[in-house]
Amino acid sequence: MSEQNQGKIPPTKKMLESSPLSGIAVPIGIVLIGALIIFGVTKMLSTGKDHRDLIEEMNSKTFGNRWVAAYELSKFLASERIPKEDMPWVIENLSQVYRGTIDPRTRNFVVLALGSLNNPLTLPVLNAALEDQDHQVKFNAVVSLGNMAKGSDIKWEKVEALLDQDLDPGLKQVALLTMASHEHPNTEEKALPLLTSAEKTIRYAAAIVLIGSQNAEALPVLEEILNSRYDVAQAGELNGAQVEALKMSVLENVEKSKWNGMLPLIEKLEKDDSNVRVTTKAKQVLNLLKN
Repeated sequence: MSEQNQGKIPPTKKMLESSPLSGIAVPIGIVLIGALIIFGVTKMLSTGKDHRDLIEEMNSKTFGNRWVAAYELSKFLASERIPKEDMPWVIENLSQVYRGTIDPRTRNFVVLALGSLNNPLTLPVLNAALEDQDHQVKFNAVVSLGNMAKGSDIKWEKVEALLDQDLDPGLKQVALLTMASHEHPNTEEKALPLLTSAEKTIRYAAAIVLIGSQNAEALPVLEEILNSRYDVAQAGELNGAQVEALKMSVLENVEKSKWNGMLPLIEKLEKDDSNVRVTTKAKQVLNLLKN
């Protein structure tokens, strides 16, 4: 596998299903265990070593040894073969690997590994990784924190800072997603300025997040989403499946919030949209809002 393809992260089902951004067709989530397998050698026989041996080898200064160990450790994590009583030791030693390496790929593996454990003991490293110099490490740290339990000790000022920086849309969206999924009180305040973003996907993410607070300032952008066409084939535009997902996300979040302010837009959608799945859902939401 080439270095160019390392660290490409597929969407995570858990965050998308539980979040107001579930329809955003952008890389705002990760399947942690699946991503771990991407690293290292693609054809590797089992070494017979246990997780303690492998973590010790990750501290090796030899690149090849480190990545063979990382690959093998990912299989332990995926199969949940690490005893619960060993988990504090695993987390502490992976944390030491993170703090002791200058190689961003190794730090990225550690963040992915710690994030897959969903354990509060990982929070110090995940919070620190929010300020990592490497973009992919930072991205995966945000998503890992988004998957933590509500009430976790997340350094929210660092997450919020990502929304104020000149970063790529994916990282901004995942920061907003993480705040929304944890119902952080500053979510609405941070989402409002993003409604005027020149980047379409950021605008859409902000508008969908604001459905929960029934903020009328989101209505023009929500109307823009619901009026989107399925057949636009221009480079950089959303495809038909992405447009459908966005519209369904809007409808699902209106259904949850029971926002009557969306009634005129949904009536128009139900009447004019060409997608049967979307119009069927729109009809369901209309029945809910009118009863």
